[in-house]
Amino acid sequence: MASIPAQFADPALKQQLISARKLDTGFQARPALCSGITALDELFSTVKVGDLIEWGIPPGLNGRLIPLQFLKRDIPASVWIYHHHGLGIFASSWISHGVDLRRLFFICSAEPVKELRPLFLEDTFKYVIIDAPKKFNRGDLAFVAAQARKQGQIVFLIRHYFLSQKQGNAHARLRLNTWQARKGLFSIQPIKGYRNSKINIPAAVFYDDA
Repeated sequence: MASIPAQFADPALKQQLISARKLDTGFQARPALCSGITALDELFSTVKVGDLIEWGIPPGLNGRLIPLQFLKRDIPASVWIYHHHGLGIFASSWISHGVDLRRLFFICSAEPVKELRPLFLEDTFKYVIIDAPKKFNRGDLAFVAAQARKQGQIVFLIRHYFLSQKQGNAHARLRLNTWQARKGLFSIQPIKGYRNSKINIPAAVFYDDA
């Protein structure tokens, strides 16, 4: 198994920030998301620095492979804040998908705005992924969206359920549901910010052995 960077295993927020600040700043000016996958890049072409994207990704449907595609190509320092009901992060799995763990940090938090507030008050991390937080209210959403604009970040807010058009989100540039429909196909259903038509992408794009 590939070696795990020291900062990957460090749970302390202070040390995470210190490690991230030590990275070179060559990637900090990257203007937008890029996956190298035509269908995805067209869908996300309107996203710019300061935007928040809301994802509906129920557990067990492999939907997180879609946002992961934007973390594989020369990313700036980024952080994935996760709350998975006791589940851990397996470094070897992320490495096998091409993620550079020298630039992607992980922090477990059920209440990210309350517990990790310093992270949102500076621009060290340019991509911030908030994965299924246990507590995240409208005030938290407004705060994170405002800080993303102020700090020049792009935020992914992942929900543990499919999003519905019945409940909106004025702070999100894009809202979409993602899942693996069957072995050979991934589906993306835009809810806001793109034409309302489902996009299907072959699994072979994401799996070398598909």
